Amino acid sequence: MKKNKYDIFLTLKKLKKNKLLNNLSTLNDEKKRLDFVKETLNEMLNQSAVEESGELSGSDLKFRASFTSNLINKLEVSKNRENHVLDEISHNLKEIVKIEKQKEKINEKKKFIKIQEDKVKELKKENYFKPKNSVSL
Repeated sequence: MKKNKYDIFLTLKKLKKNKLLNNLSTLNDEKKRLDFVKETLNEMLNQSAVEESGELSGSDLKFRASFTSNLINKLEVSKNRENHVLDEISHNLKEIVKIEKQKEKINEKKKFIKIQEDKVKELKKENYFKPKNSVSL
């Protein structure tokens, strides 16, 4: 069967959609990992805050403060990354919807062209078209 440009467009759209779906899957996996990291960091932060045992030396206090600030920084980075991943996920979903609309338009155009071709074939069968070089007597 001869492929027209609309069949090729549909194939390209299908490939692009598959690529976006694969990216979406990867982003969802990364979001799950980020959720796990965020939970772990929050647990570590809560455990370090709970462990107070009377008097602490200056070096212990300094170590705990730096450890806590390090955990807070890592939590902030994790939250920022999660926001970025969520933005990418929403962008991918919008692109997938846009591709679906484009595919619908391409299919409509294919149907319209098919109807036109069928009409032309029917007119040719009825000999509606006259040859240009015909001699009228």
